[in-house]
Amino acid sequence: MKTQIIQLEAHDDHISIRDKMNWSKTPRILLVLPRRRRFDLNLLDLKLIQRHAHSLGAELGLVTKSAKIIRTAKELGIPIFKSNLAAQREAWPQEKSRPSKRRKAKQNLREVGKELRPIEAKWRKHPLTRLGFFTLATLSLLLLAFAFIPQARIEIEPERRTQSLVIPMRANLGIEDVFLSGSIPAYKLRTTLTEERSLVSSGRIAIPVQVARGSVLFRNLTDLPIQIPAGTVIRSIEDEEIRFATVENAKIAGDVNAEVKIPVKSLIFGERGNLEANTLQAIEGELGLWLAVTNPEATSGGGDSYVSAPTERDREELRTSAMTHFHKDADAEIKKELAPGDLIFPNSLGEIKILEEIYDPPEGETGDRLTLQMSAAFEVLYTKEADLAELAQSALLASIPPGFTPVPNSLNFSPASEFETNLVGVTSWQMRVAQELRPIISSTQVGSLVQGHSSKTAIRILGGHFSLISSPKITITPAWWQWLPIAPFRIEVIVK
Repeated sequence: MKTQIIQLEAHDDHISIRDKMNWSKTPRILLVLPRRRRFDLNLLDLKLIQRHAHSLGAELGLVTKSAKIIRTAKELGIPIFKSNLAAQREAWPQEKSRPSKRRKAKQNLREVGKELRPIEAKWRKHPLTRLGFFTLATLSLLLLAFAFIPQARIEIEPERRTQSLVIPMRANLGIEDVFLSGSIPAYKLRTTLTEERSLVSSGRIAIPVQVARGSVLFRNLTDLPIQIPAGTVIRSIEDEEIRFATVENAKIAGDVNAEVKIPVKSLIFGERGNLEANTLQAIEGELGLWLAVTNPEATSGGGDSYVSAPTERDREELRTSAMTHFHKDADAEIKKELAPGDLIFPNSLGEIKILEEIYDPPEGETGDRLTLQMSAAFEVLYTKEADLAELAQSALLASIPPGFTPVPNSLNFSPASEFETNLVGVTSWQMRVAQELRPIISSTQVGSLVQGHSSKTAIRILGGHFSLISSPKITITPAWWQWLPIAPFRIEVIVK
């Protein structure tokens, strides 16, 4: 008979062994256990493997020398062989067939039911009895309908009272949490503004456009003839910047006090070159050692052209206007960046820091208009509305009278004193906080008071039991129904 031989490894367990057995298509499966390595299969493992072999329609055999596994296999009736060859040559003992349980014959369940069913009393089959129970069931259904179908809505507005406190506040830049003692975080907001302004230039400035001309008289201080080249520079003794140059070559005779007259022109443009007589008396260079010079007549012809130019006063006016705009629009700019309700500390606006200040045209240049582009940054201290509300709510919650609860969205707070800011960034003030309170009225309490009553009676009961601002409003569905539901959960209570 064909036998499937499966060589096991030391790491195999009953799960991996069954997986290997799934590939077997023979009527016998022989498991060869490792000889030199420790391999352990307990009774449960062998039992599971044996059952799996039976499910595959095969007999199971083992090849092992482990005394423990041999004893366990004998208990289960699994044949043991010394080697693979012995398993193929020797006959496999037949496994003991398990005794099958004999099924009991099916009984007639109807007959059994009749035997177990008790004999019903005759009065229960009487028509009047059945009619009575039917009537009671109908009335019960109607009662349930009356209890659960109607629905009511009750709106009541109890009297309110105001709870208020005055809390000492301290906003500190150095903390991040809200403390019930009155300390809350302070925040610093930095904002940058840009402004551009211009005005018509109010000043005028002279632009040199023509040079002055004249003549000078050279006098020889030696007895030697001297050549005077064109371009020889003569300057004023009063203003060294005013300089003239000869326009032609000349030669003076070699006699002491010999003179020669040469035309000159100014080296600078404008009216500054128009000098009075005897103003040009200095010669630049070596010729000054041998010659003397003067202008016997005034120089003339120098001219200026006057154009518009901004003055220092214009610049100051533009700067003052821009700074005024920064101070004026600072509050509006701050409100854009803060959340509604955030509290800005008065007088916390620091000194405005100028980031950029550009004038066009620059200083010293001309132009019909002066334009200023200025950017400035400023800082302000504030605290968040959420922190104020958290502290106010915590303080009020600690002193709420028993039996009352806050009215939603009724919390308000406002400064009650002046703000004081010290050098370490702590701002102190008094804050008045207030909220409205209403009595705690539960739907269950109202429902238990008015269930099953008419609308008028319910209004009278609620008015006598609670302090109300106005008469309760009761709406019953369906509209023709006159009484409130018996079931309290069908009554909806709205407390304003």
